[in-house]
Amino acid sequence: MIERSLLASNLGVASGTLASRITGLARLIVFAAIIGQTALADAFDVGNNAPNVIYELLLGGTLTATLVPLFVGHRERNDRNGTAAVFGTGLVALALITVLAIAAAPLIFRLYALSPAGDAELFQTVGTALTQVFLIQIFFYGVNALAAAILHAQGRFLIAAWAPVASNLVAITALLALRTDTAILEVDLANAVAGTRLFWWFTLGPTVGIAAMAGLVLIAAIRTGALPRPHFAPRHPAVRELARLSGWTIGYIAANQTALVVVKNLAEPGTGQLDAYAKAMMIFQLPHGLLAVTIVTTAAPLLARAAAQGNQTEFQIQFARGARTTMALTLLPSIALAIFAQPIVQILLGWGKFSDAAVASTAQALSGLAIGLVGFSLYLFTLRGFYSHGDTRTPFVINVLQNVLNVLLAFVLMPLYGVRGLGLAFAIAYLVSAVVAVEVLRRKHGTAHLGGLVSRRSYQ
Repeated sequence: MIERSLLASNLGVASGTLASRITGLARLIVFAAIIGQTALADAFDVGNNAPNVIYELLLGGTLTATLVPLFVGHRERNDRNGTAAVFGTGLVALALITVLAIAAAPLIFRLYALSPAGDAELFQTVGTALTQVFLIQIFFYGVNALAAAILHAQGRFLIAAWAPVASNLVAITALLALRTDTAILEVDLANAVAGTRLFWWFTLGPTVGIAAMAGLVLIAAIRTGALPRPHFAPRHPAVRELARLSGWTIGYIAANQTALVVVKNLAEPGTGQLDAYAKAMMIFQLPHGLLAVTIVTTAAPLLARAAAQGNQTEFQIQFARGARTTMALTLLPSIALAIFAQPIVQILLGWGKFSDAAVASTAQALSGLAIGLVGFSLYLFTLRGFYSHGDTRTPFVINVLQNVLNVLLAFVLMPLYGVRGLGLAFAIAYLVSAVVAVEVLRRKHGTAHLGGLVSRRSYQ
C-alpha cells in the first residue's frame, strides 16, 4: 500500500513537473525568438533573477531546508497552532523583505553587473527599473513556498507541481502580446526604459505569473484544511525553532550567491554571454527538474518522518532508494546533453532573433554544465538527508567547499574555454561535492556509501 501511494505521488508530481517544464521551455523559446541574445536579455536575466536571489538568501533557503520537516513534526504532534504561527510570521517577514529589497534595487542590480559592456549607464538604468518591479515577486515566492510545504507535509503534492504552469502561461502570453503590440517599434534596451509599453509587458508578465502560481497553491492549502488561520507570533516556539535552524541555511545561500556574483560578472554582462550561460542553465535543469526534483519532492517527507520517529532503518532505506533512482534517471540525460548540446540548442532556440552565434555560445555553456547533472541532482537530494535530521550546519560547510571550488575553477577555465569553462567549473564542483556529501551523511547517519548506492543490496 505504501509503495502504491509513493508511486502515485511520484506520477502526480512527475506529470505536473513535466507540464511545468514543457511550458517553461516554451517560455524560453518565445523569449529567445523575440528578444535574441542581447544586452536587454542580459538585463532581464539579472533583474528577473534578483527576486530569486534575495528570497533565497533571506528566507527561501530556510523554508526549503526546514519547513517540510518542521510541518511534518507539527502534524505528528497535531500542533496546528505552531503551523499557524510559522505561516503568519512568515507572511510579515516576506512583506518586510520585499519592501527593503525594492528600495535597494540599484545596489542589487549593480552587484551582478559591475562592469557591463556597451552603454553602461543605459544598462544600469533599465536594469534597475526592471529589477524594482521584479522584486515584488519575493512575496509571492514565499507564499508559494509556505503553502506548498504545508501541502507536502500532508502528503499532497499535485497542485504545487502543476501551479508553475500558470506562471509560465501568463509570462508567454505577455511576451506574445509584446510582439504583437504595434506601438513597440523595436525590442531593445533603449526602448525598455521605465514607463514604456515594452517595459510594462516585460515586467508584469513574469510578476503576475508568479502571483498566480502562489495564489493557486494557497487556495489549495486553505481548501484542504491543511492551513490553519495564520497569526503573527514571532516568539512562538515553532517560529523560534525555525529561526534556530535558519542561521546556517542563510550562510548556505550566501555562499551560493557569492559564487553567482563572480560567475555572472565573469560572463561579461551586456555582451550576451550572460544570457548564453543563463539559457544553458535552464536547459540543463530541465531533466533535473523533471526527474530528480520529483524524487526529492516525494522523498523529503518520508525522510523527515523516519527521522522524526527515530526509525533509522527506514531512513536508510528511503535515502538509498531515492539516491540510487536519482543517479539512474540523470545519467543518460547528462550524456545526451554533453554530446548533442549544439543540435539541442539549435532545435530549441534557433528561431527568430536568436542568431547562429547565440546558438553556438549557449551550446558551449550547456556542454560544460551537462557533465555535472548527476552530481548536481545527487548533491541536492543528499542535503535533504541532513535537513531531515535538523542538521543545517553540515550542508553549509559542504556548500562552502562547493562554491569555493566553483569560483576557483571558473577563474581558471573561463580564460581557456570561454563560457564553456563556466559550465565546466559548475559541473566539476558539484560532482566532487556530491561524493563528499554522501560520504559525510554516511558517517553521521549511517546511510550507504556512494558505491553501495549502486547496488540493490543497499536498500533491499
